[in-house]
Amino acid sequence: MIPSEKLLRYLEDLAKEEHPKVNGKEYSRSQVLLAERLVREVQNAIGIASQKPKLSRRRAFIVILEELYYNVPKYPKELTLHGIHRRASQRFEYMNRDIKSFTTPMEVHPKDPCTFYEDNAYGKARYRSALQHLVLESHRYFQVPEAEASLKILFEDVKLC
Repeated sequence: MIPSEKLLRYLEDLAKEEHPKVNGKEYSRSQVLLAERLVREVQNAIGIASQKPKLSRRRAFIVILEELYYNVPKYPKELTLHGIHRRASQRFEYMNRDIKSFTTPMEVHPKDPCTFYEDNAYGKARYRSALQHLVLESHRYFQVPEAEASLKILFEDVKLC
C-alpha cells in the first residue's frame, strides 16, 4: 500500500507538468488536481490529515490578506500584522521565522502593487515571485474561491506593469 503522503507528493509533482502521464496514459491538469483534492479529503475523513501547509511568512500573510480584503480598495487603518500573523499561524506552518521584514500590510501585499513598486524593481520581482507560487498552488492554500480568482487577476496585472 502507498502511504498517502507519498501519493500526495507524486500528485503534486504531476500537477506541475504541462501534460501529466501515468503509465503512458495522459491526464489533464484538472484531473490530477481533482485526484489530489480527493486524496486530501479522504485523509481528513479518516483522520490522517497531513500537517499544515508550509509557506513563507509573506506568502501566508498574502493568502490571509487576500481572503479578508480581496474586494476592498484599501486596508482598514486599524489593521495590523499581529492579527494577520495570528490567523496565518492557525492555517500555515512558516518556512522562515523572520518577522521583522514587514511592518504593515501594505508592505506585505499592497493594494496597488504597480504603483507601490514603481521605483523598486527588486521588491517588485520578489513580490511577483511570491504571487506566482501562490497562483500556481492556489488550490492548496485558499479557502475563499473569490480571493483565489482575485489573486490570479492581480498576478496578471503585476506581470504586465
